Amino acid sequence: MTIFTRRGGIIVFIGLLFIATGIAMAGYKAISIFTGTFLTEMFSDFLTDESLAAMYPSNEDISQSDGFTALMTILFATLTEAFMRGIFDRLVTIDNSLIFYFIMMGAMLIFSVTISFPLFAAGADYKSLKIVRKVEREKVFAGDYLLIEVRVKNRSLNPIPFLEVYDAYPEVFDLAMGENFISTQLASKQGTAFSYILRIPVRGRFLIGPTKVIIHDRQGFFSTEAILAELTEVLVYPSYEDVKKLQMLGSKRQLGVLFGAHKTKVKGSGTDFFGIRQYQPGDPLKYVHWPSVAKSGGENMMVREFESEQNIRVILMIDASASMGAGLPRNTKLEYSIRGAVLMAYLALEKKDTVGLVVFDREVRTYMEPSGSQSFMYQFLEQLANITPQGNPNIVAVVEDLLPRLTKASYFVIFSDLEMPQEDILDAMRKLRAHKHRVMIISPFGPWFETRVSELSPTDRMIGEAIQEGLISKRQELFKMLRGLDVISISVGPDDMLANVMAEFSKIKATS
Repeated sequence: MTIFTRRGGIIVFIGLLFIATGIAMAGYKAISIFTGTFLTEMFSDFLTDESLAAMYPSNEDISQSDGFTALMTILFATLTEAFMRGIFDRLVTIDNSLIFYFIMMGAMLIFSVTISFPLFAAGADYKSLKIVRKVEREKVFAGDYLLIEVRVKNRSLNPIPFLEVYDAYPEVFDLAMGENFISTQLASKQGTAFSYILRIPVRGRFLIGPTKVIIHDRQGFFSTEAILAELTEVLVYPSYEDVKKLQMLGSKRQLGVLFGAHKTKVKGSGTDFFGIRQYQPGDPLKYVHWPSVAKSGGENMMVREFESEQNIRVILMIDASASMGAGLPRNTKLEYSIRGAVLMAYLALEKKDTVGLVVFDREVRTYMEPSGSQSFMYQFLEQLANITPQGNPNIVAVVEDLLPRLTKASYFVIFSDLEMPQEDILDAMRKLRAHKHRVMIISPFGPWFETRVSELSPTDRMIGEAIQEGLISKRQELFKMLRGLDVISISVGPDDMLANVMAEFSKIKATS
């Protein structure tokens, strides 16, 4: 749609003002001619300077009357004189050429704008522009930088005297470098390009675009604009920063030292020696411990046993109810839980364990079968990228839905703020333990996420500490009951995620 720019509107307004002034002066002139023709004889005695001066009070009259009466008399006389001189064209003398000048000036200003309108409308066609957006990657991790390049080409034979292009991006993204717009001129068949870099701080699915195009005429009187609805979807995985910290350690990182022992005393076909036992029919001869046989004089056949590493099935459960969305911007309880789940999944897959995912609120929203394949991690991250907090939790219904799907005992790691009825939590844990599942709860504690203590006033800080102590006491009672069910529970804050997740994963491996 073509519209007047501010400059074009001002020019037209000034033109109309000139014409209106000329018409007003012509009207004034016409009134004076009319009155001069028909009323001059009638008022000829009142139009002399002497008669007009006689309307004003003399100095003697002013001194004999009060100040207000004298002032009103002078004001009335002044208005009467102005009116009489005005209608007879004696107050201001307007020349006909002056009227003509104002009307012609106004008409020329308006004409200069309107005459260029059809020329601009004929050449300003945004459809002649070809705009291509190129995104460096369509799948990135939260915290990464994304390069976006926009190419613009004028495909028509008409030049574009002034062009503005704005490429939109989500408000939650940060513009790290460059500008997401350009102002330029494009000759026929000419093209240009601009690029910018965004920092993506949050996970999810986002759209880059649309692109807004504004075309101006050379004088700046008109503009036409359009929204080109071409969009580019970007999938943002949860932050991988914690995993990168582990990867940076490289060969210096020894999981057995940092995270605890990962082998259990399970007899199998491993490589670490476990002990010696009596030979049983069917045992492979290669495991016969010949020194022991020799010491017994060949009477007792003994075989060697080895330790085997126990692979476990980890089910990561993430509470995605509405309360998990609470917290400081970009660091909510849900974001914390997702970071923790990513790190724990990485550690488990690195140790050749199998990992499954459950996202729930009042029901199971996402379920991924436990897997240890290389492609699992990307599918896992994609599911996490789409999580949004909503609804109320119903952990009992969720557990009842999951139990028939799991034929083997697993290790459940539940990320939840536990803002649900206490009896529901205990009932759900009893059901899991009754089916031989091990359970660990990593619970983001609300007050640690929702306020910055350093920003509170002393009074607010005291009130907050009192409320926090009450909530901690209630939570400790719940954790005590959960320990009675052999369920491990810990409260965590936004600053201790990495250490807690690694420590708890160590406990899982050590006690499996």
